[in-house]
Amino acid sequence: MELHRRRRSRGGWVLAGSLIGLSAALVGAYAVWPRAEFPEASAAPPTSDALAVFKSADRALTSGDWQAAEQSYSQALSIDATSASAEIGLARALVYQYKAAEATTHARRAVDLAPKRPEALSTLALALSWAGDVDGATTVARRTVDLDPNFAEGHALLAETYADRYQLADAWRSADRALSLDPLNVEGLRVRAYLYETAGQYAEAAGAYQQAIEASPGFSHLHFALGTVLRVLGKSDEAADEFRIAMTLAPSDARPRAGMALLYMAESDVPAAIPYLEEAAQLDPAYATAQGQLGTARYFQGDYERAREPLEAAVRLERNRDRLSTYRHVLGWVYLKLEMLDQAQTEFDAALALNPQFEGAKEGLATVKALRTP
Repeated sequence: MELHRRRRSRGGWVLAGSLIGLSAALVGAYAVWPRAEFPEASAAPPTSDALAVFKSADRALTSGDWQAAEQSYSQALSIDATSASAEIGLARALVYQYKAAEATTHARRAVDLAPKRPEALSTLALALSWAGDVDGATTVARRTVDLDPNFAEGHALLAETYADRYQLADAWRSADRALSLDPLNVEGLRVRAYLYETAGQYAEAAGAYQQAIEASPGFSHLHFALGTVLRVLGKSDEAADEFRIAMTLAPSDARPRAGMALLYMAESDVPAAIPYLEEAAQLDPAYATAQGQLGTARYFQGDYERAREPLEAAVRLERNRDRLSTYRHVLGWVYLKLEMLDQAQTEFDAALALNPQFEGAKEGLATVKALRTP
């Protein structure tokens, strides 16, 4: 969770960078939710079927089986569309599958249904954070701690928004507050690791992610985040182990596959990396990292025509300026190899607009000019 400035543990990567952490509700970590208070807005007592659905959903969310949790909470909402608990659980399950837009919709619905419930607000803050809306996440996280100053997750998510702005002193204060309120809160543990990662203290980040995993061993995004940090530390074998665990826990998650590919790319073993990148791009066509790195790998192999499509997709999808400049630069060289000089110049110019010091893009423009000179 996503493999620097960047969204580290939540998804995405750059060649020299690190990745992004996530969050969750665990037994022992979230004793207050999601609760089987079904149906919340109904005068009728809950049926045995309804309670069974909620218990199944809660077990899946607690264990890290996001797809099963999504299905069960959706089933709960089909029985009672006014259940804030089901909306909260569904939003969480969607976030952990990197479906941030859908998660935000359900989290907003939870807040509409239960505006005074801190779990609903913190879920919305989490969804907005994963969607890249730092301002929105900050506003909602502050509302959460104002509503309940003793709600640990609210302080943890507020810390994360500070980290995303690189306000590390404020971030540490909020993170420390979260863990002082609940030392086992998985969000507090995860965000503490994220703060170390943001500060470039990767050894400390690895230890902190390991603590979060000990609290929540079934959460795939924590293993992915740890694997990414271990990769940055040069511990390739250990990183590969974490990526494999993440793939086992979440078979449909594209991100650990991209993480594995980066390990091979770092060793210049492009043929070994490509199958992982192809699978990642197939699992999540909107995952810019998989598309951009697949195109880059094919470029390294001289497969310029097949490199073009994933790189064009990455340019459309990528939001991080550093990664976007890299993908535009590589796409420029792809166009150059395909003798598409106008398109090549456009991409090199765009790469330099994002990063004026990009020597490779400058070299590309010089090559375009030379080819156009009689």
